[in-house]
Amino acid sequence: MDAAGQSLQVPSYCEYPPESVDLDSPMTEEYRATLLRLMANQAYGERHASNTYAPWINRAPGIEERRIIGEIVTEELSHWRTVVELMSDLGVPWDEAPSYQSFHHFYPLCRCFVPVMRWTDIVMSTFLIDRAAYYMLEDYARSSYAPWARAVQASLEEEERHADLGMEFLATQMEKLGTQPLQRALNKWWRFALNMYGPSKSRHHDTYLRLGLKFRSNEDRRRAFTIDGIRRIEEVGLTVPKLIHNSYPYF
Repeated sequence: MDAAGQSLQVPSYCEYPPESVDLDSPMTEEYRATLLRLMANQAYGERHASNTYAPWINRAPGIEERRIIGEIVTEELSHWRTVVELMSDLGVPWDEAPSYQSFHHFYPLCRCFVPVMRWTDIVMSTFLIDRAAYYMLEDYARSSYAPWARAVQASLEEEERHADLGMEFLATQMEKLGTQPLQRALNKWWRFALNMYGPSKSRHHDTYLRLGLKFRSNEDRRRAFTIDGIRRIEEVGLTVPKLIHNSYPYF
């Protein structure tokens, strides 16, 4: 079961069951290249999150806010280091990891539409974007590559805590800042969060599932996040934003 209560099943045509491949296992070039691409994508996401939050260690409005942001930055950096070390075990130096990642529209879109991050954007990111990332990592925790699966399983425990922290943090900030500024931030970031998963079915989808490196389509993961996200939005007392477009890319 995923965090939204939906079943996670291994596709019938999967050639590699969860945690069936280890560092010293025979590995086809296709498997290695696909694995490295996905790990490089994760490493980039972890580093991007750390870089986004880091300036706010000194800019956040209060001591507790700075402590929370500092904790998140430390954990995101730790996750990044874990992934690049796994890539290093496969012969890729840490500073060459970016050359293996695939292009993702999410990050350029963020820079285009939100060139300047405000405190309300940071608060909403801890609540929404971190939770969306959780659903992206869930599949990797059942990856056929055992070292990566075990590492992500450990990361997910921290990401789960981030989600709970994000809700508490948002509720506290709503008391301090009022509901309207954070509702505006949610209206902005909801569509970005939905876009994190990319098109409904990527061109590599069948390969990822066949190699046991993912177990759901982008749309399946987006659906799981949407169910959870709507519940959390309503629970914290905000309104689920209306979308102009109800399918990817939501803009």
